[in-house]
Amino acid sequence: MMRDKLYPMRSGLLLLGLCFSISAQQAEQSAAKQESREQRNAYSSTPYARARDNPAADSVNEPPPPLGAPAFPSHPSLGPTPAVIIRNFIDAERKFRETLIQFSFKRDVILQTIGPGGEVTGEYIRNSVFVLDDSGQRVEQVVYHPRPTINEMKITKEDIQDLAGSQLFGLETEKLNTQDSSYDLSYVGEERLNGRPAYLLAVSPKQKPNPHQMRTRFFVGQIWIDPVNFQTIRLRGITEPHGKQRFPLFETERELKIEDQVFPSETTADDILHFSNQDVHYRIKVRYYDFKRFASRLKIVEVDE
Repeated sequence: MMRDKLYPMRSGLLLLGLCFSISAQQAEQSAAKQESREQRNAYSSTPYARARDNPAADSVNEPPPPLGAPAFPSHPSLGPTPAVIIRNFIDAERKFRETLIQFSFKRDVILQTIGPGGEVTGEYIRNSVFVLDDSGQRVEQVVYHPRPTINEMKITKEDIQDLAGSQLFGLETEKLNTQDSSYDLSYVGEERLNGRPAYLLAVSPKQKPNPHQMRTRFFVGQIWIDPVNFQTIRLRGITEPHGKQRFPLFETERELKIEDQVFPSETTADDILHFSNQDVHYRIKVRYYDFKRFASRLKIVEVDE
């Protein structure tokens, strides 16, 4: 009699324990699903996921981070793809050129040759104001240009062209059309520049510059850009073609914050130019300053003499 009553009691306890076990498993599974859903939602807002879901971007080459990883990881591979970085740089550079053309500014140039003891053996000085003419073209007004004293080499029209071209701008934006670009731009990686992160790009012309067309100039070198606004903060390189001439490795800093742009502050070079008959120690010091928005344009009038 007691044994018969004990069997139903044990069965009831087993059923009750089984119910509690199933409920606990269901609760655990529900919590796991909720956690996984929250992780996916957090990951979907990361730069990696935005680049992955952007049809205009290149395919993402690295696998996504595992679930449970930080929503905003600091690993550089989870930032914009190289293709996105380059496109944003081109857009930022076009905006910079469009903005700069609305400003007048002053530029002081000192070109020097240096002797074996570090002494200055010759100078070329050219101080100018850049304004905009009535057709929208930039005009250089030379305000101070004493007689040059450089004898070791000749300052050519290409040297003067580079001062207002590649050494100021780096790349010509009209040569950066995405469909028919004259340049190859490649992403090198991330670097620390003056204590802050920067993207580094390598730049080279798609075709070798023609030494018989010296007026068609190309920048060859590296460009550091801000990882937030993709504006250029430093460029370092050389201008080609050379032909029989020689041109220095130069560096231009953009440090002047004006409105929402960063404008050039200085260009420097300290290089040995290897000519066929001699080597010349050559220095460039250029300062850009006094940027002002145009109140009016300059009217150029030709007068018959």
